Formats: sequence, structure tokens, C-alpha cells
Amino acid sequence: MLVIAHRGASGHAPENTMAAFRRALAMGAKAIEFDVHQTLDRELVIAHDDDLKRCGRKKRRMRNLRWKGEGENLDVGAWFGERFRGERLPRLEELFELVPSSVELHLEIKHGSNVYPGIEERVADFIRERGALARTLVSSFDRAALYSIRSLDEKVRLGYLLGVTALKTAFKEMKDLSAQSLHLSVRQTTARAVKAAHDRDYKVFVYTVNTPAERDRLADLGVDGVFCNYPELDLWR
Repeated sequence: MLVIAHRGASGHAPENTMAAFRRALAMGAKAIEFDVHQTLDRELVIAHDDDLKRCGRKKRRMRNLRWKGEGENLDVGAWFGERFRGERLPRLEELFELVPSSVELHLEIKHGSNVYPGIEERVADFIRERGALARTLVSSFDRAALYSIRSLDEKVRLGYLLGVTALKTAFKEMKDLSAQSLHLSVRQTTARAVKAAHDRDYKVFVYTVNTPAERDRLADLGVDGVFCNYPELDLWR
């Protein structure tokens, strides 16, 4: 079962920062998950929410923030601990430069073109131009974003975040999208759901799993991978 470093090693360092990604790699992570937004000047940046309130910053919408002169100078690490003061809002390009080609990347688009005009095309081009199609899986709760990605490039690997969508509807849309995996919360993950996905040749990835007991329960159900804040979860027995 694949352990995917959720927002990097976010149990040890501020989520979605270069510090968290470096820590995940140092701990031997084979896959890293992160969230992508777009600034006003169309820079692809990594953060969980569409504002920076979680990072201890004054609430500011990412779509109204300019990277040049603003975003590039923001401290997004001090909220987690003083030793992380000075961590900056990462650009997508920085993460791809850091992570070796052997590590799988799980890229979640938080909002599509309804919030960030042209983000789907920008993400698809970014992945393709870097020769990273094989090791990058793009997911989103935004169905329109997934359909847009698929219309732009038939080779981009897609993951389907279930959210509140009925499983029957999800499987229909996954077929339309040629998606590869179904992403479920811990509470949504049942033996029936896992079997239904596997019967259709979809992988199942589950978020967020941070205890050995939960890991073992999901392993018994046959899930293919879990998103975890602690990359060392595999070692906990």
C-alpha cells in the first residue's frame, strides 16, 4: 500500500511548503500530495486554501494576490513554529525541480477556471513540458476542472475526489474522464466501495490516515494508497 506524503511531511513541517516537501523526501516518501492555486499574475503556487488564513496571514484571496512583489515575499511557515519562519509560498516549478523523477506527484487543483481563468491549460502544459505525465496524477473536487483537463490532453492521469457525489454518479463520470483512481475520505471507505472501484479497475486512495490502526484497517480492505501527514507511517507497527 502506497503511503503518500499529504501536503508534504505536514505532521513535521508547515503544510505545502518546501520544508515539508524536503522533509518528506528525506524520510523516503515515494509519493507527495499538494494543492495548486493561481495568483492574479497567473503564477501557479502551492497552498491548501484559496486564502492564506491557515498560514497565519491576514485573509487574502489567492486570485487577487500578485506573485511578483507580494506572494514571493510572504512568510507561510512561522505559524507552525519559529524555526520555520521565512518559509515562502512555493511555486509549482520549485517543487518539480526538487522532487526526483522516481517520486510520484499527486497534484490537486483546488479551483478551476471559474476561479482561476486558464489554470487547467496551464497545469496540463506544465506537466507535459516537463515530461512528467507518467508520474503526476491530477485530482480535483471541481468536476469542470477535470473535464477541462481531459479535453486539453488525453494523456494526463486523473484522480476523482468523491466529495458528496453519489458513487453511482462518480463511476459514470470517471468513465467519461478516463480517470485512474477514486479518492475517498476515511469515513467514505467501506469494503463495498473499494470492491466496486476495483471491479471497474480503478485504484482507491484514502485521506487522511495518520494511525497504524487505520492504516491496517484500510490495508485489509485492499486500498491502494493512503494520504498521510507522517511519511514514516509505514514504519509504525
